[in-house]
Amino acid sequence: MSFELVSSGDDSAVVKVAGELDITTIDDLEEAVEPILARDPQRLVIDVSSLRFADSSAIALWVKWATIVPGLEIHHPQPLLRRVIDSMGLAKTLRVTP
Repeated sequence: MSFELVSSGDDSAVVKVAGELDITTIDDLEEAVEPILARDPQRLVIDVSSLRFADSSAIALWVKWATIVPGLEIHHPQPLLRRVIDSMGLAKTLRVTP
């Protein structure tokens, strides 16, 4: 798993995640994003277009972030990840696009 943090100003940020995000790598991502969350952003975009796999720990982390950041968005999930998020009823909570 790799990720890139891109700040878009004080009120928004983008996190690009690639590879596989699971229970063994989730803590690294959470720790890296903590300073962004400490700034109380209004918008956080998680670009998962290059993410090949995400387990339930990834989805749980995104839901947690959605309770902290009013405008959390998940962008460009692979079809399988999109179906899992949809089947869990989380597409609106996570603002999944497209």
